[in-house]
Amino acid sequence: MIALDTHFWIWFHLGDPRLTDNVTSRIGRDTVVSTATIWEATLLLEKGRIVSEYSPQTTVQRWLDAAPMRIVPIDREIVFLSRSLSFLHEDPADRFIAATAFSCNLPLATLDGRLRSLTWLKTIC
Repeated sequence: MIALDTHFWIWFHLGDPRLTDNVTSRIGRDTVVSTATIWEATLLLEKGRIVSEYSPQTTVQRWLDAAPMRIVPIDREIVFLSRSLSFLHEDPADRFIAATAFSCNLPLATLDGRLRSLTWLKTIC
């Protein structure tokens, strides 16, 4: 089981070749996706950084329907972890995503060097 950072979740749905075999082989119904990832992907679509023929909300909903994964909401525990764990930066989405992986005791699939350097966070790529 793994948790996915936003870029890996998007790459999975776009069939992007940057998605590593190591991560691809671990993705399944028990894969964890933070609601922060869904929010961040929607923003990227709204800003045109990801192009789709559908609206951002429709695109994200299609992705959610196409490959059901375990969506973990940002609850009180994750909010508190996002502020109490030691981070190298203040990006709220990264903090929520990393706190979600930590809360679920799962490695986070990410290429983000700032997240990969956190000693308390297990990561894979």
